[in-house]
Amino acid sequence: MGLALAAAAGLAAADPHWMVAISAIQRFQEAGGSTEPFFADPGNFIMSGMKGAEGFPAGYRAMPTASFRSYADLKKAIESGRLPKEVKAVLWDPESWQFTPPEEQHDIARFDKLAADLVHSRGLIFIATPATDLTRVLSPQVKSNRYDEFVRLGIARDAARYADIYEIQAQGSLGNLALYTRFVKAAAAQARAANPKVTVFAGLSTNPSGKHVTPKDLFDAVRATRGVVAGYWLNIPGGGPACPRCGVAQPQVAVEMMKLLKR
Repeated sequence: MGLALAAAAGLAAADPHWMVAISAIQRFQEAGGSTEPFFADPGNFIMSGMKGAEGFPAGYRAMPTASFRSYADLKKAIESGRLPKEVKAVLWDPESWQFTPPEEQHDIARFDKLAADLVHSRGLIFIATPATDLTRVLSPQVKSNRYDEFVRLGIARDAARYADIYEIQAQGSLGNLALYTRFVKAAAAQARAANPKVTVFAGLSTNPSGKHVTPKDLFDAVRATRGVVAGYWLNIPGGGPACPRCGVAQPQVAVEMMKLLKR
C-alpha cells in the first residue's frame, strides 16, 4: 500500500481529525488554545505553504501539507523540485477568485485528475477542496442556493474521483444547521459514490466571509456530521486578499468550540 492510501486508510477514529493552516494554529495559540492536539495526531494535516515543517514542534506527527490555489502553481512547484522534503500532502483549492485560472474553474474534473496524477507520481497524498462559489462560474443563471447547486453539478464527484482526501467547503452555511448537515451528507455521499476509497473532511470557520458564528454553531455542526466525515478543516481567517470580507480573525470561537468537544 502506498503512502497516500495507507494514510487515508488510517483516518478512522473516535475523535475528529483536523486540517488547519499554520497561521490559524498561531492565532489559536494566541487566544489561549492548546496546539498540541493539532501536531500530535498523524491523521491531521497542517498547511504550511512552502515552508515544510518550519514552526512545527519537536516530535510532531501531523502531516506537513503544501496548499495551492491553482494547478498551474502546483505543477510548477513540484516539477521544479521546490517542495520541501517534509511535505507529505498537497492540497488543491480551486475557487471563484483571482488565484485560480478561469480554465481550471470551468473544468474541475480535468484538473483534478491532472493534479492527482502529478501528486501521486511523487508518492504524496492528494487533497481536493473546490469551493462552493464555483457554482457562480459553472451555472451563473441559477439562483438556487449554491450548496444544492454544487451537488447538482456533481462538483463533489469530480473532486473526489482521483483524490485521497476530499474536503467539503461547507463553512459558509454555518449558522443554518439543517443546511450544513444536508449539504455535508449529500456531498459526502456523492464523493464516495465516485470513489469509495476517498476520505472526506468538512469545513468549519470561526467567521466565514465575516459572518458571525458561535462556538456552539461549530460544535453543533460537528455533532450533526461526525458520523459522515473523518474530520474538519478548521478555518480561522483574517481579512486579506483571499478573504476580503472576513474582517478581524476570531480564534476565540475555535478555542471555545474545542472545549465543548472535550466535554
